[in-house]
Amino acid sequence: MLDHHREMTTNDTRWYLWGGTTPDRPDWYATFSTGTPVHLVTATTTAIADPTPVIRYTGEMSRFTKAHAQLTPIPPPIPTPLDVRRAQAARARTTAARRPSTTVPPAAPSPTHVPAGRRSR
Repeated sequence: MLDHHREMTTNDTRWYLWGGTTPDRPDWYATFSTGTPVHLVTATTTAIADPTPVIRYTGEMSRFTKAHAQLTPIPPPIPTPLDVRRAQAARARTTAARRPSTTVPPAAPSPTHVPAGRRSR
């Protein structure tokens, strides 16, 4: 059984994810407690391991980050953050549209009463 205090005050008993050149002084790190849902740990590790390039704007990056990143200039026109969000939303809608529906459409209501003057013979 884990000691909750030790888990919250040390990195000895938590899930520890780091990146950089040395584990003694990582460039970044993340920790997860035993209370973190596994799907969040999985999503984090999947995103970090994804080799797909990520758009970053040089004005948003620190000198430290620039020194450790592999930068590839994008020829104009450069997409804005809004363009990127719109493209992501469009991809999400396209992906969602391809998934089969798991809901059952409601049944059409059946007529329960036919007015007397409208009966056919």
